[in-house]
Amino acid sequence: MNESQLQTFLTVAKYKSYSKAAVVLNVTQPTITSRIKALEDILQCELFTRIGHEIFLTKEGNMFIDYANNILIYITHSKEITNMVKDPVVKVGFSPGYAYSFIIELLKTIKSIGEIDIQVIEGHDSVSLNEGVLSGEIDLVFTREVLVNNHDVMSEYLFDNNLVLVLPTNHHLCSKQSLNIEDLNTETIISYRRNSALWKEIDKELIAARNVTRIDVDNNEMLLKAVANEIGIGIIPELGIDTRYETEVEIREISNIYNIPNKVYVQYRKSSQIRNLAKKIIYSIIHHKYAEAY
Repeated sequence: MNESQLQTFLTVAKYKSYSKAAVVLNVTQPTITSRIKALEDILQCELFTRIGHEIFLTKEGNMFIDYANNILIYITHSKEITNMVKDPVVKVGFSPGYAYSFIIELLKTIKSIGEIDIQVIEGHDSVSLNEGVLSGEIDLVFTREVLVNNHDVMSEYLFDNNLVLVLPTNHHLCSKQSLNIEDLNTETIISYRRNSALWKEIDKELIAARNVTRIDVDNNEMLLKAVANEIGIGIIPELGIDTRYETEVEIREISNIYNIPNKVYVQYRKSSQIRNLAKKIIYSIIHHKYAEAY
């Protein structure tokens, strides 16, 4: 008894026709007949009877319908065993502002752990990512907003992702090691998603800068390209500095902006299959952060 025989039996029972079943299953009518005959031989009874040109289920056939449906359900469930025992799909979410080179290092770490399917998600903001981990749509998220008083989610503080000023390499401010807000007077300042909660905090500090021009871009990569092409200067988290631009931009600190809280939290569901994997990912993130620093 196999899956195709059971599906054939149920299809014939539904349409009360061998020819219609053949069309639905995309096989020849002799194949339908052969499968039903093989099933009847196994069960040692007739499943259908013909009266004139019509086909009807026998008493045994009627009784076998529920069994056939249940057997097919068990077969379907058994096929999921492979998916249950193999490594999980890891959905990792980041709040905006992480450099591609940083994320690539993370992916390399996950790949080195084993054959794991990976899906990287850049959330619109920390709130949407936190909602994703709460609903189970995302396995692990890196955000600046911690979920408090939630018994289903593990939250761990990793480190501060301080904000820095990004300048083109030949910008006149590169000659100064110590900067303040007034040094930004008359500059073109490039932001990334200025409507975010983080940028609202930055703008409170930038009020002291006079006659600035503002440009807001859609992503971290665009901001770095704009700075490298001398369109303006940018403000960005340290982990947003992509190594590809290290020869094209320079970094400076302005204490008022550098000290704006921008913590990195990692959060994941306690019941997640990737709990052990999450620990390894967290370790790799911390290692990358401080390896870059030193």
